[in-house]
Amino acid sequence: MHIARNVVAGVLFAAWLCAGVQAPAIAASTHHEVKLGYGVNEVNLSKLSLHIVRGMVANGTASSFDTFTVYLVPDSAGEPWLQVTTTTPKGLGYNFRNYESGDANTHAVAFYVEGNHLFAVQATKVGPSADAQGARKTPFDFEVVRFNENEDIPLFKSDSKQRSKGHYVDGRDAIDHEFFGR
Repeated sequence: MHIARNVVAGVLFAAWLCAGVQAPAIAASTHHEVKLGYGVNEVNLSKLSLHIVRGMVANGTASSFDTFTVYLVPDSAGEPWLQVTTTTPKGLGYNFRNYESGDANTHAVAFYVEGNHLFAVQATKVGPSADAQGARKTPFDFEVVRFNENEDIPLFKSDSKQRSKGHYVDGRDAIDHEFFGR
C-alpha cells in the first residue's frame, strides 16, 4: 500500500510538472544559430565550405528587407561557385529573404548548424499583419529546410513544418523565442 501511494504521488507530481512547463516549438538545445553580418559569412561543414551573403534591398520605405544568398564554394580556385537553391511553391528559389511591413518582419529567416548540417528556419506570419491599431500579434508558421550537401546540385529541401505556440508581431521574435529558446 505504501509503495502504491508513492507511485501514485510520483505520477501526479510528474503530470503536474509537465502541465506547467511550456517547451519551445522546436527543441532549442541542439541548435546553434549562425550569426550573420552584412556581406560574406563563411560556414564550414566537414569537407564543404559555404558562403552566405547577407544583403539589404532598400526601397525608401519601412518595407526594406534583407536577402540571404548561399553559395557552395569549390575546392579549387577558378571553378564555379554553385548557388544553393531552395524549393518554393512555384519552382526554385534563389535566395532567402525577410519581408518587412510596418516595421515588423512578417517573414523572417535564420540559419543554424546541427550535427554538422546546415539548416534554415523561415517564420511566416499567419493571418493579418496589421490592423487599425498597428501591428497585430498572430501565430507564425515555421518551415525548416536542410542543405542536401550535394556537390553537383546543391539545394535546401523542406525538413519540417509547424505552427508557433505563441503569438508575435515580428517573425524574428518568434524564431528567437520559440526556435532558439531565447
